[in-house]
Amino acid sequence: MGYVRMGLSIRDRHGRIDKERTELVRAEIRRRDEQARLRRRWEAYETRWKVLCAGDAPVAFGDIAWPIHNAPSSVQDLYPEPIVQFFQESLQVSGNVASETDILRSALLRWHPDKMSMVFSRTVSSDMDSVREGVNIVFRALHARIHCIKHEAIPS
Repeated sequence: MGYVRMGLSIRDRHGRIDKERTELVRAEIRRRDEQARLRRRWEAYETRWKVLCAGDAPVAFGDIAWPIHNAPSSVQDLYPEPIVQFFQESLQVSGNVASETDILRSALLRWHPDKMSMVFSRTVSSDMDSVREGVNIVFRALHARIHCIKHEAIPS
């Protein structure tokens, strides 16, 4: 694989370029790279949550482990679609055994406004409204997705 990753091609036993096998290996490399990227993103999210929960320092909007790809600079950067997509992508990581509903329920518990009191109590006053609004946006996005899943599961 390293050979192909460097941009070289696989050759058959006669020394001719084997385009089909080379493309199969390139596709596998892309798949593995994507898996690694998704795993790193999820692990970074979980690590940020652990640090946030373990600390006792004041919390600003930017300190929250927001579940989107690019860290938001304000609450205006939080939208339901990227939030749900963030959790759905975690399902694609190899070795994941949780269902979408399981992951969303766990996230819903984490992001429930009543459960965020330890974060709210440490939030700097200038960011309090933004943090509360952001938490509500995440919670509503997760709740709406779970509601959709339940309705998709009901046969017509």
